[in-house]
Amino acid sequence: SSLPVFSTGRTERRVLAPAHLFGIVSEMLKGSNLALVVIGLLSVCLLVKFLEWHVFRSVVEGSIGSGSSGLGTLAWRKKLHEALADHVRSRRGGQNGSAGGGDGHLRGVEDEDVSGTAELLVPFPTPPEIRHRKCVGRSYDMESLPSMALIIPYLNETWEQMSKTTASLLAYSPMELVDEILFVDDGNDPSWQHHDQLLQMHPKIRIHRNEERQGLIRSKVIGAGLVQSPVIFFMEPHCIVSRQWAEPLLERLVQSQPQRNVIVMPVLDIIPEEDFAEYRVANHHIGGFDWSLSFNWMVVITERNKSYQFPDPYPTPALSGGIFGIWRDFWDRSGTYDTNMTEWGGEHIEMSLRTWRCGGRIEIVPCSRMGHVFRAHNPYVVHPMEVVRNTNRAALVWLDGAYLLKYYAEVPYARTIDAGDVSERKALKESLHCKSMDWYVDNVYPELRGTQPRRR
Repeated sequence: SSLPVFSTGRTERRVLAPAHLFGIVSEMLKGSNLALVVIGLLSVCLLVKFLEWHVFRSVVEGSIGSGSSGLGTLAWRKKLHEALADHVRSRRGGQNGSAGGGDGHLRGVEDEDVSGTAELLVPFPTPPEIRHRKCVGRSYDMESLPSMALIIPYLNETWEQMSKTTASLLAYSPMELVDEILFVDDGNDPSWQHHDQLLQMHPKIRIHRNEERQGLIRSKVIGAGLVQSPVIFFMEPHCIVSRQWAEPLLERLVQSQPQRNVIVMPVLDIIPEEDFAEYRVANHHIGGFDWSLSFNWMVVITERNKSYQFPDPYPTPALSGGIFGIWRDFWDRSGTYDTNMTEWGGEHIEMSLRTWRCGGRIEIVPCSRMGHVFRAHNPYVVHPMEVVRNTNRAALVWLDGAYLLKYYAEVPYARTIDAGDVSERKALKESLHCKSMDWYVDNVYPELRGTQPRRR
């Protein structure tokens, strides 16, 4: 019978099955002396090891080789990663780790064996090559780029998505510029913590555990306070990054010196919520919001600016959420987040208004792309009244005069919600010598003067 075949997607390698090895050994035992048997067995072992290594090498080359612009490559690349991960797991005795409990401290790997790279440990769908032609193969002066810390808060996230997010980061990030990847466990139950598995993936991974849930907003502030890197990149645990996702963002941050006043975002492509292996290409929209302070993607940049040239970075009036890079000193001096906001929601609109009006700017960098799961529902409890309380706080601080009335016209029940003391944020606004809301509408987001932008 024919030998079993291991498909690499380009060529086929034949591997000896256990039954065939048994037959070989049986034949050698018939009428042979012990020395010849031993020599024969050693020869067979060496042959198997050589074939195993040859298959392993061919799979590695296939899984990290040149990309393709077609979406159809995603399925077979996923199979390659799965086969590769199965091989490595079998070599390590199937030890994948188990979910561990947090001890309330920062945890990391110090003396464990973490010699394997991410793509050898965890399979992940490889994004198609959809970057602009001027981005592909572009070289960067790596010595001039600053190092960064990645901060990833998580609550009730699946291991499947977290592991693939992390694996893609480790595979496609310039790890010499990554000081650490800090996961902030926001009070997860043991089955959702994933500590041991995460720590096994790379020695630069750290975990901080909030013993009680603090919410996404405060968890980011906590995480930023635990790292020392000159650049902070806030990330989410349900993404797949593309090749050279980090270098264009870091380069743009370098270009913002000496002010260091730019917040940078990648283009966020779409991973459908129901299928993490699918990838849909997004257009180059700007981020915006309506008078209810609800975010949405608005017009594409080429319609807004007829002279725009791809793939130049372009300004966006608003952050889409929690994926962006920022100089650490600008994060601190511009006021981080309003930590009296709770749970989730509203912080990205507050930060957008504060950044633009207080001497900074927000840009989308098209050469940087990643897929992101835009979810219809969060995997954790979000109380709607807390979201309204958050946007109410932002409105009370940043919407001057008649603009505040526009917010209350859209969200009338916000008048009845106690937003808490906002005097500290108003004092920050004064100390930063921030411009008026009129200035923001005239110079950054004039669309607000016309028909209300579309809502989700």
